[in-house]
Amino acid sequence: MKQIVALILAVVFAAGCSNKENFIVKGNIENAQSEQVYLYRIDLDQDVLLDSIKIKNNGNFQFKLGRLAEPTFLKLALSPRKFITLLGDSTETIEVIADKASFTTAYTIRNSIGSKHIQMLNQNVRTLRTQVDSLISLYENMTDAEKSNNTESITEEINKLITSYKDGVGSFVMENPRSFASYYALFLPLKDESLIMNVYDKKDQVYFATVATSLNLIYPEAQRTKHLYDMVLGIKAWEKNNQRLLEMISQSEVVGAPDIKAKNVKGEEIALSSLKGKVVLLQFGASWDEPSVNAVKGLKSIYKKYKDRGFEIYQVSMEQSKVLWENSLVKEDIQWISVSELKNTNSDAARKYNVSRIPANYLLDKEGNIVGKDLYGSLLEERLRELL
Repeated sequence: MKQIVALILAVVFAAGCSNKENFIVKGNIENAQSEQVYLYRIDLDQDVLLDSIKIKNNGNFQFKLGRLAEPTFLKLALSPRKFITLLGDSTETIEVIADKASFTTAYTIRNSIGSKHIQMLNQNVRTLRTQVDSLISLYENMTDAEKSNNTESITEEINKLITSYKDGVGSFVMENPRSFASYYALFLPLKDESLIMNVYDKKDQVYFATVATSLNLIYPEAQRTKHLYDMVLGIKAWEKNNQRLLEMISQSEVVGAPDIKAKNVKGEEIALSSLKGKVVLLQFGASWDEPSVNAVKGLKSIYKKYKDRGFEIYQVSMEQSKVLWENSLVKEDIQWISVSELKNTNSDAARKYNVSRIPANYLLDKEGNIVGKDLYGSLLEERLRELL
């Protein structure tokens, strides 16, 4: 009898130890009986299918994996567009309670702080997207006269929403610098691939650097740690290069201008290099940024004065909304070239020119060389008289 009891206890103990060595995702999905549920690992460049199982008639499911070597982003999916993002760690047993109808938005997470953080972050960014889309929709349905009177106020409201959201992300990151949920927060997009947090923004750089440094202390070999750490190091190199560029310009050395190709509001691609033979002011700004708008106002008289003498302005506008951008051009009666990648501050063109704040500009001579930076008013006119 004692031997039988000992054997039973040994089996139970072994089973318990076995579960402790596994990472488990389990739960219940109502109204999805007999359907397939999939578990993916989210890598930097792709989603990797780990397993798929049939949901039981009572809605229960369970995935059992080996111990996770590092915190791992996972996707629990019913279909390509219907999924829940999880953050698994070591030998957690994450429990997910959901209903098929509201699978992606209204679910309960148990036993995983990281996954609860991901859920909260996703809810916050969904709220921001809804608020911004609502304002843009309101603007699009206005008459032309109403648009003219409300462009600045709508833009200001959108900026307030984004600033408030970014402040919230910053607070979360500083409270949880060693969590991969903070990494996740830094790379959430507003729309498509347009990131909200901007690694080229001085304030946001603090958050990127904080998470990179913290994760590098604990998980130096994790792919996302390396990705973020390399990004931060790249920014430092970028800043050093920007300083070198400024020094060369201040010493009147000739610096070749990288080419830019972007589309205007009509969808026509215009290359900066196509303007060789003219003196060009490459202007970076945005319709939602008051200093940029003021800079544009100050350039109008200069453009009018020198445009017939071989002067052109190539404006890169860092916009999210094409509608707001187009209406700002109409409102300000912009006659020069204006292009946008519609990526907000995550502009590839701005990155090429080490733009960390707006407004910013570069003056190019007729051969396409950079001969000045951040020139306005009388300083710009003085250089134009020398070059034209």
